[in-house]
Amino acid sequence: MAFGQFLSYRKGDDRKPEIVPEEEEIIRSIYKMFIDGKTANFIEKNLTKKGILTPGGKEVWQSTTVESILTNEKYKGDAVLQKKFTVDFLNKKMKVNEGEVPQYYVTDSHPAVIEKQEWDLVQAEMTKRKGRGKHHNSLSPFSAKIVCGDCGRYFGSKVWHSTDKYRRVIWRCNSKYKGVAKCDTLHLTEDEIKEMFLKAMVELLSDRNALLEDCRLMRDTLADTSKLDEGCKSLTDEMDPISVLIQKLIDDNAAVAMSQDEYNEKYDGYMARYNRAKECYDKLQQRKTTLSFEVDIIKCFMFEIKALPSQPMEFSDSLWNAMIDKVTVHSDDRAVFTFKNGGEIIEIID
Repeated sequence: MAFGQFLSYRKGDDRKPEIVPEEEEIIRSIYKMFIDGKTANFIEKNLTKKGILTPGGKEVWQSTTVESILTNEKYKGDAVLQKKFTVDFLNKKMKVNEGEVPQYYVTDSHPAVIEKQEWDLVQAEMTKRKGRGKHHNSLSPFSAKIVCGDCGRYFGSKVWHSTDKYRRVIWRCNSKYKGVAKCDTLHLTEDEIKEMFLKAMVELLSDRNALLEDCRLMRDTLADTSKLDEGCKSLTDEMDPISVLIQKLIDDNAAVAMSQDEYNEKYDGYMARYNRAKECYDKLQQRKTTLSFEVDIIKCFMFEIKALPSQPMEFSDSLWNAMIDKVTVHSDDRAVFTFKNGGEIIEIID
């Protein structure tokens, strides 16, 4: 671990990583802000404003630095080994490992700063936001959550009477007046959105035990990746011997004089075989990752459902973010609330 470029850890007396308490709080605050709906851009400005130094000791943060912290497995106590490897031992040339040599994933290799469930939730949320493109912002919980049933575009906020006492914020389709045919979906005030959400929540929780049981069944089904694991094992058995041949070829080329044409021909041949298998392997792994994200979302949904108090219920940004996947507004005055468990409840816009 590069301790000099790494927040929250330092080398202990036993030469193993140990947590730096004051830096640990910085990392936890970064993860909390992201889960609360803040963007990497918002977080980096917040950290810079507070005068907190970057891992490299700089005063100004970058969003890429925030993103690297949010995606680094070391913060949940795990470690990926051999992310880079030496191509030429004579001049110490290094290369990012893109599958040419084996990598090793070590779980619980050192103390964790972030709980694994929280880390996984952040990865799932990051994947979702990338799918939304630039539509997500941290100014409102409704951003990139409300969808027009006519055109499929997101609703955006507009301010009415911005300079007088009648000022209010409404949400309407961003493409309502674009193109030949305008969308017929109504605009919504924030109070209307909150009121309909709370009504939908009451209906959702009408039988809390049945809801949780459905979530358990969904969680267990999504968590069963046995067939995917078998496919990954088969492809790994195919790739491992090729990795050994590639590593031996690289070592031989670094140790003794070889014809570079011969070296390149063999290297390209091995890599072609390896890449074909790895492409299939990556697809299976991506499917496993997607299922894992969906399992984490269901787990977090269940946790929030269990923790919800009895009526009356009050609106909060955190409750909205934990429950709602999207709200689709239709031109016939229906607002379809889609929850994180996939369930849908229809509310009528007054």
